[in-house]
Amino acid sequence: MSTTYKIVNFIIELGPVFLIPVILFIISLIVTRSPLKNLKNFAFMLTGMIGISVMITLFVNFFAPLISTILINSSKNFEVIDAGWVVSRAVVLNSPIILQIIIAVFILNLIMLFLRFTRTINIDLWNYWAFLLAGSIVYTITEIKWMGILMAIIVAAITFVLSDIYAPHIESYFGIKGISNPQANIICWAPFSQFINTIFDRIPFIRRMHIFYEEIQYKLGIFSEPIIMGFIIGTIIGAITRYKNFSLNPVPNIFYSLSSGVVLSIIMVLMPRATNLLFRGLVPTINDIKSFIARRITKRELYIGLDSVALVGQPSIIFLSVFIIPLTVYISTILPGNNVLPNADLIIIPFLLIWIIAPSGGDIFRSFISAIIIIPAILWITTNMGYLFTNLFLKYDLELVEGYNRISSIGGSSNVFFWILLKTLEPIFNLFL
Repeated sequence: MSTTYKIVNFIIELGPVFLIPVILFIISLIVTRSPLKNLKNFAFMLTGMIGISVMITLFVNFFAPLISTILINSSKNFEVIDAGWVVSRAVVLNSPIILQIIIAVFILNLIMLFLRFTRTINIDLWNYWAFLLAGSIVYTITEIKWMGILMAIIVAAITFVLSDIYAPHIESYFGIKGISNPQANIICWAPFSQFINTIFDRIPFIRRMHIFYEEIQYKLGIFSEPIIMGFIIGTIIGAITRYKNFSLNPVPNIFYSLSSGVVLSIIMVLMPRATNLLFRGLVPTINDIKSFIARRITKRELYIGLDSVALVGQPSIIFLSVFIIPLTVYISTILPGNNVLPNADLIIIPFLLIWIIAPSGGDIFRSFISAIIIIPAILWITTNMGYLFTNLFLKYDLELVEGYNRISSIGGSSNVFFWILLKTLEPIFNLFL
């Protein structure tokens, strides 16, 4: 394995949880030369990132028994399995144009900044994988390097522009100024969410309907406290999970339901606290970097591009995820044309909800409807991409998941603009097959 592949693999294994705090620490150390202050901010960021990552994992795993109940009661036979990150990783690491794509996207970012086509300084090295995946797929189909690199550049350019457009939403809703979210498979859904909200504004009755998380908290009073709300919702989920034999074994099932309530309440209490820890280090670090840029480089407003893990811990996102995660699996069992079983990449749902909630200004009602519209589209695209990912796995002599005809990835498939480009250019690509 070459040095490039070892470095890329190391970055992938490191993940955004460690990579982003380290990069921000190094940059802030250079621009401020205050090691103790930067070390403190680094500690807050790293602790917050780890806390959010652990809580999100526990949160998604919490729904595993409920998901099993949904699937047991469904008669649908899925042909495609969502194998998650393993799919994208395998395609990327089997590509011979990794280094060229990384260099091309980095230069593209500099050129776009210089020509004022973007305001985003993308330091989120981990999420280069989305550009690497796009380029690697096209190269594998055509075996022409420049076509793969060009596709990666186009996807990156779209991502940087979208990051600029929706960066003000991060400031207005999340309260963090000066950052953007150049994560290709997440930010791409923001225009669709905004479009759905625009339609809502033109429907007489719906345009007056607004339900905000803060409003729910106010009306529920003490019951809106995360520890109480989490316990109630978790207990109900636990009861639904065991509904078939609840009356046959009431005592153990009651204890199971109550323990589910305790688990969810702990997650809903600790998630915002981990987010607060992250912000205590992130906000002053971003301010220091922006101050340096304003003093030494340009007065122009620029954004620091970060991974969406910095935004996912908001209470409204976790609250809506409680309903959307199991609903995603249920929708997959009844959706015509869907053949993929959501599995390993269900963890992406809270991240997708960032750009469903933010364009609505935190309106839970509109966000819920938007999610119900967007989730089927993601499942259809993931089903369609299953043919491509399966062929790539067979080409690389990689094993498929036993019991399923095809393999796919919600995370790897959810970049809707890349999918549109693929379908548009499909007649050309078919010439190489």
